[in-house]
Amino acid sequence: MNTSYLKTFIEVINLKNISKAAEKLFITQPAVSKQLQILEKDFGSVLIKKSGREIIPTEEGIMLYKFAINLLNEENKIYSILKKDDNSLSGELLIYSSSLPAEYYIHNLIIEFSEIYPEIRYIINKIDSKKVYSSIEDGFTNFGFAGNPAKNKKIKSVCIGEDEVIVVCSKLIYEKFNDEVISLNVLLQNEFILRENGSATLQIFEQFLNEHKIKLEDLKIKVQAEDNETIKTFAKNNMGIALLPKISVEKELSDKELFQLHIENLQLKRKIYYVYFEDRYFSKIEDKFKEFVLNKFK
Repeated sequence: MNTSYLKTFIEVINLKNISKAAEKLFITQPAVSKQLQILEKDFGSVLIKKSGREIIPTEEGIMLYKFAINLLNEENKIYSILKKDDNSLSGELLIYSSSLPAEYYIHNLIIEFSEIYPEIRYIINKIDSKKVYSSIEDGFTNFGFAGNPAKNKKIKSVCIGEDEVIVVCSKLIYEKFNDEVISLNVLLQNEFILRENGSATLQIFEQFLNEHKIKLEDLKIKVQAEDNETIKTFAKNNMGIALLPKISVEKELSDKELFQLHIENLQLKRKIYYVYFEDRYFSKIEDKFKEFVLNKFK
């Protein structure tokens, strides 16, 4: 079995696209397709399928992906043992991150780390916190960034930042409340713009509702979206009130494009975490990045 074909397979799964994988690997799209066909013939299994415009792994493909990651990790381990010069560290760092750390926290870490190791390339997959953890548990990655701590005892959580989730709305909606402190009952009479299921922002709000014996489905949810920018756009256009991390709306609040509503007894503090699987082998690049993050925040 040609391990370079496994690398191609991994890139196709990571990028969810054959042409993007071909471009990244500096080979032709037919060459990528041929390598995938050879792998499928060797294993006697269909490894990928289309889901809309994206390429995703089949059940057999997921098994091969995990195997390929582990195999190439071992290959990296051999190189890391034999190649001692840290300054020449090069390769790729795949980062799975939920929206808030991806948009507002990890860029500074990557910039600083890149100054130490300028030959490393970065791929950032932005997904919700729940998927960050499932990706670690399923072997798609060894670490990530999430908006809540790990429940799995084998996954360690290191706090890298803290923020607050606040309620915001357009000027038109804000003026209805006359800048008063709003009761929870009054708040719940409004239509909501919320993050998707699985996001830490939604989870922290749902926990608050549960403490007041209110279910999420009891709310008048107008829109649910996967990223903060989409939610801000809807909120600016009078579609309802939105729950967003404060750091994500600081500019809009300053420019008076959005306004914060003050809700009685509502304080939603949250932390941002670097999370990693403790007992798994890390490639040299992953290990250096983990060492960098832990030294900075522990």
